Amino acid sequence: MHTGPQFTFTQPSTSGGGGGRATPLLIGGIAFAAVFLLIVGGTIGYLVLRGDGGDPSSGGTTPATDPSSASASASATPTGEVEEERCWQPETMERAGDNPSGKLRGGGLQFIPPAVYDQRQTPRGVAYVNDAQGAYAQVEDGWYSGMFVGAVEWQPGIEYPGNEVASEKIVACYFAASIWGDTEGRTLDDQVTEPVTIAGLPGYRTTATVNFAKAPMEKTSATSLTVIVLDTPQGPSVFMLETAVGVAEHEEAAAEALESLTGVA
Repeated sequence: MHTGPQFTFTQPSTSGGGGGRATPLLIGGIAFAAVFLLIVGGTIGYLVLRGDGGDPSSGGTTPATDPSSASASASATPTGEVEEERCWQPETMERAGDNPSGKLRGGGLQFIPPAVYDQRQTPRGVAYVNDAQGAYAQVEDGWYSGMFVGAVEWQPGIEYPGNEVASEKIVACYFAASIWGDTEGRTLDDQVTEPVTIAGLPGYRTTATVNFAKAPMEKTSATSLTVIVLDTPQGPSVFMLETAVGVAEHEEAAAEALESLTGVA
């Protein structure tokens, strides 16, 4: 490998012939040095322009931002997005119409309340429901079986997940609500969701049983839940039964109420 010109010269002879030979050598050395400096200078300039010595076509060590990646990142964290509330409920229960004679109406559904269900009340602890009407029957002091119809209403800004999920969420939120008095150790068991068609209206039914490890009631120690969400011309609507297990009169009346369920004419 060539390492550069050597600048040590032989002392020229005092004779004329010796001086003539030294002059061409000196000129040749200077020319060689100039060529070497041009080569070295060009190499240094190339390395400076390359930066870190990588592929020049890469444009340096900072990677370019992919516009599609930036767009995807922005869409993953949109501003102003509504945060979904667990077991959302409307601030007030609003009625959209009156009850037909001998029936209770809510949303796009109506039913005939059995005689034993002689108390009328707006249901408590129910999520995703508005325009509801309920009928209740006393089991014993402080404990009731109930049934109601109403309109399914989802949280504003959150896409409605469909009747199947709605029926499951209404059951889950009812189980989690603070409506179970002095009972302890409750569990939600035997939950089943299935498609149904009632009075020509398609939808989904979710059934489950709420069991209590400890309860003050004497006539029952469990509650059966039935939530039916159907498509109606008025929008998704719900019929719900909450029945004390083992109280035959209430269980039979719940079956009668379900048989009477229809859409709003």
